[in-house]
Amino acid sequence: MKKEYTAAIVSVPVEQLRYKYNEAEDIVIGLKQKLSTIFQEVARDTEFTVMSNGDFGVPLWSLEIALAVRGLGQSVKIGVVVPCDLQDEGWAEDWRDRYYKVIETADSAPALPPEYTDLCETDKDLYEAADRYMIDNCDIVIAVTAGEEIPDAVGYALNKDRPVIYIDSDTLEVTQ
Repeated sequence: MKKEYTAAIVSVPVEQLRYKYNEAEDIVIGLKQKLSTIFQEVARDTEFTVMSNGDFGVPLWSLEIALAVRGLGQSVKIGVVVPCDLQDEGWAEDWRDRYYKVIETADSAPALPPEYTDLCETDKDLYEAADRYMIDNCDIVIAVTAGEEIPDAVGYALNKDRPVIYIDSDTLEVTQ
């Protein structure tokens, strides 16, 4: 039996990425390939779960990539930690369609327990609560950065002694 292994995917907001929403950029294609390679390598030896909040950009792309890796016959589970029911409000229809496709095929989409949401007053607080939940329930964090900008959740991950793999969205350099 394979060991279970869970990765939480966190990222700087898509607006901080050099290419923003443009998935046709070579660098975005490279980033997706890098994530796919990491997922495939981990899934070879483990029962692998990829968790993200499913937000616009890297978190949603990561879940779609995990689904594609599962489609290749790898043992990959999908966990969507939805920070709020209205997360997709204001999204373009094609992004909402992609989001709901991931939600429908996810192995789990846990509602955040009260201990994570009791202090939440804003949408930003809810995203932080989702990140904390993922980090509390993962083995490793994969953090997509934008140059010197790192996801806010990385500090929490380091405080929880979770190993962090950094992927620079500008250079595709991977570091630990």
